[in-house]
Amino acid sequence: MEPRAAVEFVQSLARESHEKDVDLVLERSESLAVRVFKGRAEKVDQATAQGLGIRVLKDGRTGIAFTERLEPRALERAFAAARENAALMDPTEVVMAGATEGLPDPAALKLYNPALDALSVADLEALGLEIESRALKADPRVSAVARLMVYRARSEQRVVSVHGVDYAQRQNSVGASCQVLLEADGKRKSGAHHWSQREWLPDAAARVGHEAAARGAGLFGATPVPGGKFPVVLDEYCAPELLSHYFGAFSGEAAQKGQSRLKDKLGDAIAGEAITLRDDPHLPGAPGSRYLDAEGVPTRPLPLIDQGRFANFLYHIESAGKDGRESTGHASRGYAGGVGTGLHNVILPTGEHTLEQLIALPERCLLVTELEGAAGCNPLSGDISIGVQGYWIENGRRVHPVDSITIAGNFFDLLKSIRARGNAYQPNLSRLFIPPLLVEGLTISS
Repeated sequence: MEPRAAVEFVQSLARESHEKDVDLVLERSESLAVRVFKGRAEKVDQATAQGLGIRVLKDGRTGIAFTERLEPRALERAFAAARENAALMDPTEVVMAGATEGLPDPAALKLYNPALDALSVADLEALGLEIESRALKADPRVSAVARLMVYRARSEQRVVSVHGVDYAQRQNSVGASCQVLLEADGKRKSGAHHWSQREWLPDAAARVGHEAAARGAGLFGATPVPGGKFPVVLDEYCAPELLSHYFGAFSGEAAQKGQSRLKDKLGDAIAGEAITLRDDPHLPGAPGSRYLDAEGVPTRPLPLIDQGRFANFLYHIESAGKDGRESTGHASRGYAGGVGTGLHNVILPTGEHTLEQLIALPERCLLVTELEGAAGCNPLSGDISIGVQGYWIENGRRVHPVDSITIAGNFFDLLKSIRARGNAYQPNLSRLFIPPLLVEGLTISS
């Protein structure tokens, strides 16, 4: 059964059973990936997945079920399961959204480039071979390209309800990632880099191999650094990666469950006065952009921190009802799960400094260019403890590389300790627009 016919079939089941509150999420994803190793395409992975999730509200109770088979019998079973599951749930305060008039065309968000769908295995393989070649030539200490993948991906989602909501959008991308191994004087280092865009730019993508080699080569000669509290500069890749572990604190649902330190802090100063953080769902080209959320609620730009003060929690319909508020349009939902809270595109405005100017502001500092895992990062308490790689800086000069060290602190203290921001974001497709940050108060230990 075609996806459109499957949606119409579920709608007919709702009418026939006299269910007044039914919505569904239909998703489909496709990917093509080529793995290159030692001058040839070692493996080609092609995958397609699709599924349809059904939500039924019955007597104030929510039932959810899904199927990955778009056939009448499977859809009937999923619909029946959603109705049965509703009877087992506790009552909730959920009122499904109605249709929104005058909604812009999702194509205006510029999330889809049809030219990428035409990229063949041969196109991806040729790019992978070029990346490998450049990586091997980038530095005489490169001993191997351990991992190299080039891919294209596409996803589609449609949200439909019996109340007139019908919203569909699609997006796609192309990308490459590369990890190299380097050896010198009995020591080994590795370097990695990735690239992702919505345009086919093979010359730009081919530089991934050279950049991965450069990152690994930069770690030779790493020496210990003094322990203690020092200024830390997080580069344009590490700043968004580190901060993203803690953005769940802005969820109203998390606060209601006692899982956010921001509970009861609306209006309080939680960051420096110069810090404004916002979520923007209408940013063209950004992966998190959309005009309706997964419940059919219109999205809108929303300040999270306004001049240092906590401005808004993020809500879906149910969590908003518990706080006596309206949904902010932050419902997220895949076909196989229930409704959760999700960010769209988080934006911290850039500052006026280049990265080189930023590291020259303090007399001494640590420049972090790589994060190593996040096992020591606690999203609930805000505690930060994470391994890093980078460079020790004195008077704006890279004195020596560092690795096998840890930075520690707390996210909520970090927000108050941002002293300066860089003037550029990392170039890859991302929901996080966070520039390089100069932060004080983090503890460095070897």
